[in-house]
Amino acid sequence: MKVTRFHHVSVNCHDATLDDMSPSTAVLLELDDVPRPDIPGVGGHWHAVGDQQLHVVAAPPRGTPIDSTGNHYCVAVADLDAAIAELEARGIPYQRGVQNESVVQIWINDPAGNTLELQQEIA
Repeated sequence: MKVTRFHHVSVNCHDATLDDMSPSTAVLLELDDVPRPDIPGVGGHWHAVGDQQLHVVAAPPRGTPIDSTGNHYCVAVADLDAAIAELEARGIPYQRGVQNESVVQIWINDPAGNTLELQQEIA
């Protein structure tokens, strides 16, 4: 699986509100806003960090072993289909999602239980 770059880091608001988290984070870290697609049931705000992003998510963590709304980091991969085939060949469980019918997301856990998201690199 060829990772091309870090794509984003996603932090959950937990007990804070999005109105408390996002502006204070953006002001403190001097981050610009970036457009965020509508994700049903998952509120949030995205900020630019160079060519990467910080996602502030306002949805309760699912509390499942692979937690797509909990804190996680995302990497872009050169070939997502090949990455999925590799996960299946190694018997690594994953969760699949689609954002706006165009961005396929795959979430897995590392051995320590941290959630990692994979997305297809877009040239």
